[in-house]
Amino acid sequence: MIDAPALWLLQKIQQHSTAASVWLNDENVLKQISAVNSGANNPTVITNRWDVAGQTIKAGFTTQFSDFDLSIFADKSVDHIFYRVSKEKAVTHHLINEAHRVLQANGKLWICGYKNEGIKTYIEKAAVLFGCEKNIQKDGMSYSSQLIKNSDSGTVLNDDHYSMLRDCIIIGEKTLLSKPGQFGWNKIDEGSEFLIDTLGELLSPHAFQHCLDLGCGYGYLTCASQHLNIQMRTLTDNNAAALATAKANCERLAINARVIASDAGEKLENQFDLILCNPPFHQGFSIDEDLTDKFLRNAAKLLLPAGVAYFVVNQFIALEKKAQPYFKSINLIARNKSFKVVELRKN
Repeated sequence: MIDAPALWLLQKIQQHSTAASVWLNDENVLKQISAVNSGANNPTVITNRWDVAGQTIKAGFTTQFSDFDLSIFADKSVDHIFYRVSKEKAVTHHLINEAHRVLQANGKLWICGYKNEGIKTYIEKAAVLFGCEKNIQKDGMSYSSQLIKNSDSGTVLNDDHYSMLRDCIIIGEKTLLSKPGQFGWNKIDEGSEFLIDTLGELLSPHAFQHCLDLGCGYGYLTCASQHLNIQMRTLTDNNAAALATAKANCERLAINARVIASDAGEKLENQFDLILCNPPFHQGFSIDEDLTDKFLRNAAKLLLPAGVAYFVVNQFIALEKKAQPYFKSINLIARNKSFKVVELRKN
């Protein structure tokens, strides 16, 4: 699916980028990255996505993978910021605030998105902060603006203390940390909870050497299964905020674990006798069932011959059919009105 705001942004990068420019990039631009021609005036890419970081590095961009940490840029040091708004309001507010901080006088924020993403409101708020005209341009349902920094003294947008971890999730007597910037950051995902409830009695009699929490988020599956007999755990995710939060939660609960960035488990070196996964099916603002295939394909590569993987997915996802090229044993072991748990074995 072509993302019209992303195409507008890429055009502006080609036309206006300087060596002192920054491209704030998350998954919404992933499929259009190859359309950008690298050159001497490439912007520096800041991304919270491991797959985006890999793609932009491959395309010739200087890239920083972080939880949208712009502290590497001094105040008033940047000419242009290019930004296609993110899915979550706190992330977008955080990045508009940081754009205002790092842009020099008369520096420009190029911002875009769709109407149903709240782009018009974001532009209006940013214009007040920047002390400039809104300059809203409309192209179908896509809106864009070039905002010029004319003021240093505007009131920053409420970003819900974006950068801070906070006590947020309660599991029994345990309190987990979380933060904005990751899927379902302030709640227990119903699918993940259903998976844990399903596996409690099933796995309790067994011992496992190494468990992979594939697409770990803030680490719920690992933390909620702490009672199981698992010697070592690896947690992996594509999202920088998720990785930071999962690491903090494992440290808080004294879980023997390592946390590794990866694109759905791509290029992990170990194999595992147990894999737990609640795969995402959204890519940015749109549904992308290819993500489920990627998680299944990588799970098959990462699973030991005698190992077992448990996936929980929405009822409408044909996981059993999608898993057939990768697994010999595919068993539906539980379902409710919304979700199903599928057991996968290679032998």
